[in-house]
Amino acid sequence: QESLSVLSHKFNAPIINFQGFVTWSLLDWIAGNSLSISHIPEVLSFPFTNRMSFKERLQNFVSTVLTFLYYHFEHLPNQQRLVEQYYKNPSMPHVSEMLKEISITLINSQKTLEYPRPYTPNMIPIGGAHMSTHMTPLPQNIKTFIDNAKQGVIFFSLGTFVPAHVMPSEYIQAFVNVFKRLPQKILWKIELDNIPGLPENVMLTKWVPQPTVLDHPNCVLFLTHGGLFSQHEAFYAGVPVVGIPFFSEQRYNMKFYESLGVGIQLELNKITEETAYEAITTIINNPRYKENARRVSRIVRDQPMSPADTVVYWVEYVLRHAGAPHLKPTSVYLKWYKVLLLDVIITLLAIMLLIFFFSYFIIRKVSSLCFSNTRHVSTTKKR
Repeated sequence: QESLSVLSHKFNAPIINFQGFVTWSLLDWIAGNSLSISHIPEVLSFPFTNRMSFKERLQNFVSTVLTFLYYHFEHLPNQQRLVEQYYKNPSMPHVSEMLKEISITLINSQKTLEYPRPYTPNMIPIGGAHMSTHMTPLPQNIKTFIDNAKQGVIFFSLGTFVPAHVMPSEYIQAFVNVFKRLPQKILWKIELDNIPGLPENVMLTKWVPQPTVLDHPNCVLFLTHGGLFSQHEAFYAGVPVVGIPFFSEQRYNMKFYESLGVGIQLELNKITEETAYEAITTIINNPRYKENARRVSRIVRDQPMSPADTVVYWVEYVLRHAGAPHLKPTSVYLKWYKVLLLDVIITLLAIMLLIFFFSYFIIRKVSSLCFSNTRHVSTTKKR
């Protein structure tokens, strides 16, 4: 977003920021949104829910503070050096000032299906915008394979960022052994032409239109890495999941699946034939997961406007209103200590301290006078 803000300034054009995953504290800060550290976990740090224990809230707070320190004292100075190196224009503002010119931020989340949180008008959730209302047709051989799956089909895909060589061979073999024990058919998207010992109920493919597979009525389970785009597609289709998170926000996403009752997480370093079999059969044999997934699907589909149309509307809105500066809260332009009301808090503390010390001084003076008078009266009586 720093590089885009520089280009926006150079060409005097409105800037629309796109966040590839759900919002987090640093993005909230840049957009002028309220921080929700007490009840919203950092998406890139911890797989917590919105009901954190004291220890989890402490971890969340420390992680957020460290993130902000790194961003302001390491990341932004590095970005500023690049600006000065390639744009030799002394009149160009500091990169932190140019970030304030972001018109709106499009966030890859769905307001009705995430941990409830505040959003300022310049933050627009558009989760699912990558999905088309018109499903891409399945290749005929895959369509026939899924149509004939009388016991249902399990779709296994680890996305485009987790290639086959990332999965240790013993994990692949563990899943092969699990699939031999299942009555369902398995459609496995993987960049391999062949896997030794593959049973007849498994079909390998290097590419398939994932939303179309998930939306097929015979799809009973999605084995996934827990990526956010896959999450939107699974939610829309109403398919329960078994997730194997690898990195980034995937552990956070899988924790969210579990909190909704639509999925089970498999720890990558704990995958065995038995743990995988137990997770898969638990989802398939317990109707609660499918019922919850269908409930989630109804929530996702119940929107006044499709996510794609939402993107189009707000992009055109920014163009119609010359960058739509009226959407940005004043907090975007305030100093950090003013946003946190530290100046007000320090002033109040100073006033309270002054009152305390003044009262203490008065009480000491009065006490001293009273004590002095008492001693004087006592001495007079003795005489």
